[in-house]
Amino acid sequence: MNKLRLIIFGILLTVGMSCSSENEDDIQPDPSGDRCEDVSATLSGDVQSIITSNCAVPGCHVSGTGRVDFTNKQNIIQRASTINSYVQDGIMPPSGSGKSLTAGEKDDIFCWVSAGAQDN
Repeated sequence: MNKLRLIIFGILLTVGMSCSSENEDDIQPDPSGDRCEDVSATLSGDVQSIITSNCAVPGCHVSGTGRVDFTNKQNIIQRASTINSYVQDGIMPPSGSGKSLTAGEKDDIFCWVSAGAQDN
């Protein structure tokens, strides 16, 4: 009888532990969540102009500098995740450049990348 109780207890414990991570409080929200709820940023309508004004400027991300040329939209698309990381972390544009992004511009880049960094 004690052996049967141990087996049942073991089964119940295993089932309980496997279901415990499905608690609604444990579910992680989509990282874009509310931030992108009202943002429908596109490459051609939003992101490309932000990059052109703040990154693809003389001495920075243009041809001949040895850096990635962001006047080429394929380079922007291919490096979308890195661009987003640098922008969100405040690494780019660099503080000494005289350039800065608004919260809305950062959101546009974040939401465009979160939506798949499409050529749109």
